[in-house]
Amino acid sequence: MKKMIIALLAAFCLIFSFIAWKLETYQHAKVELDSNVDFYLVYPGKIEAFQLSNDQPKLIHTQKMNSDNYFGSGKNHILDNQYLVFANDQQKFINDNLVSIDFKTGEILRKPSKYATYISGTDGQHFYTAGPFYALSQFDNTFKLKNQLKLDDDFFPLPYVYADDTFIYLNGNQMTTGQSDSQKNVLYIIDKTSFTRSDIVEYDKNLVTHEGLLAKDTLYLPITSHHALDYKDIETSYDILTFNTKTRTFSSITLSQPAPGSIQPLKEDNLLFIEHESDWLSAISFTIYNTQTGQESYHRLDELNPRPYYIDHVRQLDGNRLLLILAGKALIYDWQAKKVLSQIILSEDYVSGVWVND
Repeated sequence: MKKMIIALLAAFCLIFSFIAWKLETYQHAKVELDSNVDFYLVYPGKIEAFQLSNDQPKLIHTQKMNSDNYFGSGKNHILDNQYLVFANDQQKFINDNLVSIDFKTGEILRKPSKYATYISGTDGQHFYTAGPFYALSQFDNTFKLKNQLKLDDDFFPLPYVYADDTFIYLNGNQMTTGQSDSQKNVLYIIDKTSFTRSDIVEYDKNLVTHEGLLAKDTLYLPITSHHALDYKDIETSYDILTFNTKTRTFSSITLSQPAPGSIQPLKEDNLLFIEHESDWLSAISFTIYNTQTGQESYHRLDELNPRPYYIDHVRQLDGNRLLLILAGKALIYDWQAKKVLSQIILSEDYVSGVWVND
């Protein structure tokens, strides 16, 4: 009997040690960093390092992870100018995952989260996740939960959490269950100190907005269309809805080209990269908008064939060059000269994340 108990204890310790080792292996790994690298592409199961030579990206290193879906997918965010962070859309264990890559030390951290990760965002120091019928959650750069706010059941947030030094903003729809005519477009404002709702600001319910950007006290939300409640009369939009976070008032910007879609930040914080929505027969197009001067620079990528559906990632390399990731290709694009400097076929169609070294 004594031997059986000892054997069972030994087996238990062995199993426990194995589980602990698997968990540690699951959560932690390390990226091989290289000072000669200009940018890294993070795929679901590997990381590729590239160096630019005469505007031509050259693959200098590939690091494969221990599973094909190690990183998964999710909207990218940068914390503390050091961490590439995203909420993994794929399932591992029983919950979604929070993924962080430290591009100063090379440390990779993955942690399961029991909270909704469909919507995410950052203020540069904290990482936020949210989802309909769930809570807004705030994490530090080690994914320790700092604060949480239960969202109203009648509020349906749209993708992206916007945050500045004082407040958090969630754009979305508010609707009473079973009453379709009760739908409102609203902006939830949450106080970061108390982590309580500060205000709800309503705006035109006939506007359909897309993922936007918060920059210098202004929230920019592209208006994809204007419509009546029955959706029978839909008008193409040229406008971007703006919200002044100081005065809490709405206004708009009218572009020269129609159908503004998602907005992405560039390295120069007075520039907005605005992708235009279009059909399969039209070329990929975008506008670079200067928020200080109101100047627009419109671009079409007619040379891309077959046409990709949208641009996956945009990063500004320097004053005139952009790195565009789309449909299994990487483009180096001079937006001042409106010229594709180079393009390469990537090893996989889907890129989870992009990191550009300064």
